[in-house]
Amino acid sequence: MKTIQLNNSTLELPDCWEDLSFEQRVFTFSILAQLFAGTVTPEVARLKMLVEYTGYRPSWIQLIREALTKNTEQRETINFNLLRLSEELTFAFTTDSPPLEGQGLEESGMIIKPNNLFHRNPISYVVIDRRRYTGRRFEVDINCRTNISAREFSDCFDLLLAMQQTDSDVERSGAIDQLCAILFPATDDYNANVISGHHYRMRRLYYPVKFGIVFWFSGIVRYYTEHPVYSILFSGKKQEADDGKLHLGMNEITLTLKKEGYGDPATMNLNDYFDAQIRYLRETIHRALSSGAKEAEISSKTGISLDAINKLT
Repeated sequence: MKTIQLNNSTLELPDCWEDLSFEQRVFTFSILAQLFAGTVTPEVARLKMLVEYTGYRPSWIQLIREALTKNTEQRETINFNLLRLSEELTFAFTTDSPPLEGQGLEESGMIIKPNNLFHRNPISYVVIDRRRYTGRRFEVDINCRTNISAREFSDCFDLLLAMQQTDSDVERSGAIDQLCAILFPATDDYNANVISGHHYRMRRLYYPVKFGIVFWFSGIVRYYTEHPVYSILFSGKKQEADDGKLHLGMNEITLTLKKEGYGDPATMNLNDYFDAQIRYLRETIHRALSSGAKEAEISSKTGISLDAINKLT
């Protein structure tokens, strides 16, 4: 929590996701869903969050009394102070620049930067029809600890891409339900969970909760894509199938790991999976160099920078 000094007192405001209660997190997810849908501005979103966290609930009588007794300058001062106070809430999202007066987000070029990195699961379980489904774990401090399998991550990653690429609300909703069903499974048997129709149950889940699950998983993806080592795996360009070309992108490596004897993605721990991909990528580059390929050629065909190739060799 962060302490804000007021005139005659102090105010405690959350400084990270872990400072919130479960109910506050769900409320915040609902506000973020509205923010990213463009139905509220960042200023309104933060003000709603401020009201929720501080418990400030002025009555209509109080509002009318203040409106009648305070002059315009005093009311503007109060509104300005509330706005400035709400700007202290930066743990959920930030903006790169304030919009110009009279302009919307798109017109001003403002970019909303979500903070989807969590130290632990924001939603540990969900309840549907009185049955509790425990979520997968992903905890980050000095080290990363998770029970998400490589197969679960890979499929959720594809679903996340599908959500971003489709223009169909029906397809997007279906992808969200499937992602939630994978990360909050009905059984630990992955194949049994997929064919069980568990994703149909997720249709009854409160939407802000589903938004929070997707938001959380996007943070897991971000953790790996920004990791000083694993980020290399996301930089390769996807190539068309051709025996005359090198295939070093993430999808190609994923399909060959089991064949090469690195383990089964369905049961392999996610961290071990990424370590295996790094080992396979390093070995593939060594084989390519041994066969006469140049580093510049490898970089051109895979999209991996020369600096990354040098580090791997």
